This record gives sequence, structure tokens and C-alpha cells, in this order.
Amino acid sequence: MSFDPSFPPDNSELRSGEFRNQFNGLDDKITAIPAGPPGPQGLPGEKGDTGNTGLQGPPGEVSLTQLSDAINGTPRNVDGVGTLDIAISDPPTQGEVQLVLDKLNDIIRGLKRNI
Repeated sequence: MSFDPSFPPDNSELRSGEFRNQFNGLDDKITAIPAGPPGPQGLPGEKGDTGNTGLQGPPGEVSLTQLSDAINGTPRNVDGVGTLDIAISDPPTQGEVQLVLDKLNDIIRGLKRNI
């Protein structure tokens, strides 16, 4: 139904179907109007309140330099250093103490990243 500008007649009883037809007719007229070009950008509004902090996201990409720096700060694997299978006498001999010192130095050198 089209829009009727003379509806509703004075002192008439209200009927929902007739009003619905009037509103639908107005909607049709408004929808038929072609949209014009967009207007100019408006002024920015006031800054709103800061919202709640969200959950921590997944870690981002790591550069090769960052990875290398992180690895350089850690000890190396010393699985290649063998065990010291000797019996120590009481008191230990100079040779036994030297073997323990040599093995300790092997471990220390093995743990160092940059030698």
C-alpha cells in the first residue's frame, strides 16, 4: 500500500493494520530516495575511557639475532664429557687430584658457549 498523507481521518478509530500500511508506505518512499555523495569527514570526538586489558596473546616472531643471543646465554650440553672412573686413595695422590682437576676443567670448558 502506498503512503496516504490524509490518513488517519480526524476522530477516527486507530487500527494497527492501517497504520502498519502507512509506515510501510513511508519506508518505501524513504528507501526509494537515491543516496547522495558522502559528506565531509566530521571532527574527531572526545577520547573515551580506556577499556580493560585483554588476555596475553601468543608470543610473536623471534629474529635470528634474538634467538642466537638467547642461546649464547645458556650452557652447552656436556654429554660428551666422560665419567671419571678411578679409585681415590686416602690420602689422594698428586696424580689422582690432577685427574679430578682435568675432568673438572673438561666440564667447565664444555659448558662454556664461547671459547
